[in-house]
Amino acid sequence: MAGFSMNEWMSRPPLAVFDFIAAPQNALKVVQSVQSMVKITDGPIGVGTRFRETRLMKGPLKNDREQQAELEVVAYEPGEKYAVKNVTEGIETVYEYTFVPEANGTRVELDCVVTASGAKRMMLPLVVAVLKKEDGDHLERLKRVVEAS
Repeated sequence: MAGFSMNEWMSRPPLAVFDFIAAPQNALKVVQSVQSMVKITDGPIGVGTRFRETRLMKGPLKNDREQQAELEVVAYEPGEKYAVKNVTEGIETVYEYTFVPEANGTRVELDCVVTASGAKRMMLPLVVAVLKKEDGDHLERLKRVVEAS
C-alpha cells in the first residue's frame, strides 16, 4: 500500500463541502484535465454509484489524448466522508475525503491510497509520484472554487 495525505481548511460547513465534492459536474470546475463526468448507474448517488470520467492527458508520452476511467463511490456519508475508487490495469486508487468541522468551517482531509498485487506493486512509487504531481494542489483548487460558490 502506498499513497499520500493532505488537508485544507475551507470557510464552508461540512455538508456544503461534501455536497460540492459529491456532485459529479463539479469535477470539471476543480480538475482542469477532466472533460466530462457521467453517471452510469441508475438511482441516487451513494455507495456503488459509478461514473465514467474523461480526461485530456497532456504531455510527451500521452500526446494530448483522451483517457477514460470508471470511478465507483465506496464511501458516502453526507457531511462526513466521501470516497471514490478507480482500478486501472490492476492498480487500485482510492481518494477518501473526510470532513471535520473546524473554526466556523471545515477541515477537509484527503487520503489517496494506491494498492496493487504481484509485479504491479513495484510500480506503486511511480504511480504515487504521478498522482501527487497531478493532484498535489487539489485541495487548494477545491478551496478556491468552493469558497467562490
